[in-house]
Amino acid sequence: MKEILERTLVRRLICCVIALLFCITGNAKVPYIPKIINYPVSDYKAGNQNWAVAQGPGGKMYIGNNRGLLVFDGIHWDLVKLPNNLGVRALYVSKDGRIYVGSFEEFGYFEMDDENDLIYHSLSSSEMNVYLNNDEFWTINEYKGEIYFQSFRSFFIYDGDKVRKGVSDLSPLYIFTLDDHLYIQFMEGGSFCRMDDGQFTELVSKKVLSDDVVSVLPFDHQLLLVSARSGCFIYDEVCEKLSVWSTPANEILKEGIANRGVMMKDSTYVIGTISNGIVAINKNGEMLWHINRENGLINNTVLRLFADNTDNLWVALDNGIAQVQMNSPIYFYEPLEAQIGMVHDMVIEKGIIYLATNQGLYALLENDGYPMLVPNTQEQTWYISDVGNQLIAGHNKGTLQVDGLRATQIPGPNGGGTVLRKCIIHGKEILLQMSYRPLSVFTRDMATNRWQFSHNVEGFSNLIKSFEVDPTGNIWASHMYKGIYRLRLNEDLKSVKEMEYIGKLEPENESGTINVMKLRGRIVFSDGRKFYTYEDLTGKIVPYDLLNEDFPELSDTYRIVSLNNDLYWFIRNSEYVLLGYEFGRFHLKMRIPFTLFDNPTIEDRGNIYVASDGTSYFCLNGGIARYNRYRNYVDTTRVSLSLSQVQAYSRHENELAPLPCKGAEAPEAGASVLSYSYNTILFKFSYPDYTGRHFQIYYKLDGFDNEWTGGASNFQQTYLNLPYGNFVLHAVVKDDRGKELSSLSYPFKIERPFYSSWWAMIIYFALSLCILVVLVRMYTMWIVMREKKVNEEQKRLQEEQLKAQEQLIIKLENEKLEDDLTYKSKELASATLSVISHNDFLEGLKKEIQAQQLSGSYTKRFFEKLIRMIDENISGEDEWAIFQTNFDRIHEKFFTNLKERYPDLTPGDLRLCALLRLNMPTKDIARMQNLSVRGIEAARYRLRKKLNLPEGQSLVDFMIQFH
Repeated sequence: MKEILERTLVRRLICCVIALLFCITGNAKVPYIPKIINYPVSDYKAGNQNWAVAQGPGGKMYIGNNRGLLVFDGIHWDLVKLPNNLGVRALYVSKDGRIYVGSFEEFGYFEMDDENDLIYHSLSSSEMNVYLNNDEFWTINEYKGEIYFQSFRSFFIYDGDKVRKGVSDLSPLYIFTLDDHLYIQFMEGGSFCRMDDGQFTELVSKKVLSDDVVSVLPFDHQLLLVSARSGCFIYDEVCEKLSVWSTPANEILKEGIANRGVMMKDSTYVIGTISNGIVAINKNGEMLWHINRENGLINNTVLRLFADNTDNLWVALDNGIAQVQMNSPIYFYEPLEAQIGMVHDMVIEKGIIYLATNQGLYALLENDGYPMLVPNTQEQTWYISDVGNQLIAGHNKGTLQVDGLRATQIPGPNGGGTVLRKCIIHGKEILLQMSYRPLSVFTRDMATNRWQFSHNVEGFSNLIKSFEVDPTGNIWASHMYKGIYRLRLNEDLKSVKEMEYIGKLEPENESGTINVMKLRGRIVFSDGRKFYTYEDLTGKIVPYDLLNEDFPELSDTYRIVSLNNDLYWFIRNSEYVLLGYEFGRFHLKMRIPFTLFDNPTIEDRGNIYVASDGTSYFCLNGGIARYNRYRNYVDTTRVSLSLSQVQAYSRHENELAPLPCKGAEAPEAGASVLSYSYNTILFKFSYPDYTGRHFQIYYKLDGFDNEWTGGASNFQQTYLNLPYGNFVLHAVVKDDRGKELSSLSYPFKIERPFYSSWWAMIIYFALSLCILVVLVRMYTMWIVMREKKVNEEQKRLQEEQLKAQEQLIIKLENEKLEDDLTYKSKELASATLSVISHNDFLEGLKKEIQAQQLSGSYTKRFFEKLIRMIDENISGEDEWAIFQTNFDRIHEKFFTNLKERYPDLTPGDLRLCALLRLNMPTKDIARMQNLSVRGIEAARYRLRKKLNLPEGQSLVDFMIQFH
């Protein structure tokens, strides 16, 4: 721990000394590095170690992996295995597209068939008179039209027909080809030689260089030799002279053990090491950058380097693969040894780069690139601005004046400022600063020609995010969260004369954040839906049609930074967009999405600093990025859209069938023909662009689609259940400006299904005739059967009518008999009732006479005679039984059912029930029963109890309804 502290103190002391030199020399160098894209094992899903890299004619990348040959087209990874299932140690792609590979006791080449499948051809079999014993092939080179396969024991030469073994007394360590020459570094003896017509010429002996040459690169008309442990050397073949190449990178190469090297198209040399990543050196020997695990590389052990067609670097690592975008105009500085936080603003002054971050104000020093925290600037620093030989920074503690590595607080302003603008109001040049609360004015001290605090403006205090001043002196301030303010100051600039709050720019818009910017001297507003501008003549805010018509998608821009009078950066929450102004219109120049950055800016905090030389610097989270618009992509080989795979799926067979891909490149070869069962087609496209540019693929299938549609990001398109017919698939790749980059067409045909073929039509016609004949026959039979059924039905109906008539006659006769019976029964019942009534009367009369007799009012003989006469008139037959019988016949077994259901009823109860059913009045019933009305009521009460009738139910209704 003590050693670390001592080293840190020493390092900071050195940085302070260097800072003083900066102020004198005015030259700042920061170690910017290109963007690195790492591909871990989880991406390509193969072995850890990658030994070789090459690029095919179509742009696809081929990587020699521990498990076989990896193929990468920028979107898809595929692994192709060798017959021995071992790794690929060496790799070379010839101009004819053959992919030569070397492995353990195996070497040969892959060729692509019409379906874009790689077919392997072995050259190390006994048929080729090649016999190997523990040979492992490490390099493959082409020399004078022949392919050299090198192992540590020997090398083999393939002339396109036969394989022969190279003649050498020593074992080769590496073989290199350069400028039609073949060079060999031997293992035993360690000499470095050139081979001409099978003869070896020693160039550097072990006595001169007791180290192994691991790479041979061109250096003007000389050779740059990279040794494993001794650094770099320049060898002049004409003078036969070897000299040390003086470069600071030699120390890194010696310590890290150099392993591979490559020269880029801009003459930058990149050298990989065994334990310390890669180093880039320009032709003057200056080290441009050093990348290892500490600043972005996934692994420190470099096994092979390769420069692709667009001059980007591919690094095969001991664990993974990396792509270094050296051809990109964007380079990064993200110090890992110091967490500087979110960079809000920056400025370059006198060779020092100042970074205003949320953790303080940092200064970057020469070469070392170590960010020094300017003393007493900890915490939030909102901005740093060069206002003419003076640096002013807005800090949480106040407004700071910065001189070199010293920052002093400017007395006067209340709190720190968030935004500073130089402006002219009422003819006075001032600095206007806004913060969370006050609005401060700075004026120039004529004696010192420096800015100093003058006063705070009265009458306005609010949360302001940004502001601009228009030519008429209006101050347009954007609130942190909602709306904007328009302010006008008094002539003395000490108070607000006029203030207007604007919550929304159009009535239908919801209230929200409104951004204030300046573009070509005009005040511009954005609310996420449209651009607006302030018209000085009318004093109104109106839509800015010039931007809304051409770039409506940029309406969420929250900051505009001028690069010059004709170029402007529009900053959104997803990208930086560079627009140019030409001939009265804005034109898209460049889009830089935030996805290109590992640590993009946080929301609404993006900023760009434009240096005096036109270089743009992007403020990022934890660092900065340098954009050089004068550096263009090197596109030596135009990337072409191609079909990497076409497959047809049959849902009946549940299988995929590969189709030729050559139709896209050579339509004249004829369209692929598919049976109808394979009418689901999968297209897999390849567009091997590795520059990081954004592009989109569009599809249209003639004969099926009516318009172009955008495809998925995985560059695959599937058409399900296509009908039969002729089709042509069109695909086009466009960049972010809508410019077409590449296109292809693929014709194919889906045959008619059997049920739609001409043979099927003939069969259908024959079947139709047969069916028609059968139908006519069946119809005729149906007519005959229908007539037969009609006749049978008529006969049956007649029989049923006769039977119904007979039954109706019998029914009528029975009904007549029943009516007669009913009528007679009613008469009988009436007569019986009359008799019963008469008998009852006589019984009463008899009882009365008997009573008179007992009283002795008449003679006994008289009464006896009278009684005898009455007895003679009283019928002896049971009239009540006759009444019951007749009543049952009339009222359908009334008494019978009543006795069955209520067996406890007495004969008196039954008589009362019959009289109640006849709905006779109580008085009549009492008279007939020879009882009083009260007696009848009591009898009715007893009857209700026996019948268990609930209260409220009528006894008469019950009897009438009883059956």
